[in-house]
Amino acid sequence: MKRATTQKWNSIIKTAIALFSIPFLLVSCEKENSEDVNQDKIYTDYELFYDKNEDKTVVVARFKFGGPTGTNLELTNGATVTFNGDAMTYNGFYVGHVKEYAGKISSGTFNYKDVDGTEFINATPTLDSVAFQPSFDTIVKSQANTFTWLGSPLAANQSVGIFIGSWVWGQDALFYQNQLGATNIIMGVNGLSSLSLGTSTVYMDRTNETNVSQGTSEGGKIRSKYRALNKVIQVVP
Repeated sequence: MKRATTQKWNSIIKTAIALFSIPFLLVSCEKENSEDVNQDKIYTDYELFYDKNEDKTVVVARFKFGGPTGTNLELTNGATVTFNGDAMTYNGFYVGHVKEYAGKISSGTFNYKDVDGTEFINATPTLDSVAFQPSFDTIVKSQANTFTWLGSPLAANQSVGIFIGSWVWGQDALFYQNQLGATNIIMGVNGLSSLSLGTSTVYMDRTNETNVSQGTSEGGKIRSKYRALNKVIQVVP
């Protein structure tokens, strides 16, 4: 019984991660070597992700042939990517090149060099923090709830997402806000309908995403993401 419960909880955690992650994690993990494709057709995606729960920063550089849903690429034959001068190595779980740091890294610069020696330098956008209100401890399932976060209003290119997960697989909810100047999210009754009553864990990410300033003809994205300390709440009728 304990093993089954642990597996169910791990599945919920993975769902939360997937819902808050970019679409690259939802496609095939198969990859090719970057040297085998047209270098000007490589789409780049960079992420700086700080998780307050772990007090750890993970930076990821992903390369795709032909666009954001194209073939995953591993840099080969002299192609490299660094973050703040630190080499990044390919990791199949992230489907990209990764570097981890203890503590919070608020900003940095990715430097990608393709097999032809062309360099692309991109600095991360502002990383803004976010947190749960101390008084946030209950969600009323039968009515709309106004969820207000601790942190500044949303600026251009920013969003906040919250995922509510319980011990019961499939009984969860996801809410998203990207309106300029917003300070809260309205959790409607329909969105709450799948939640189970009782204890749930709430996850919250604040993301700042822009287009890359230097890239190939395929372009790319770069984002900074902050995950707040998780919050355990009660879902009531």
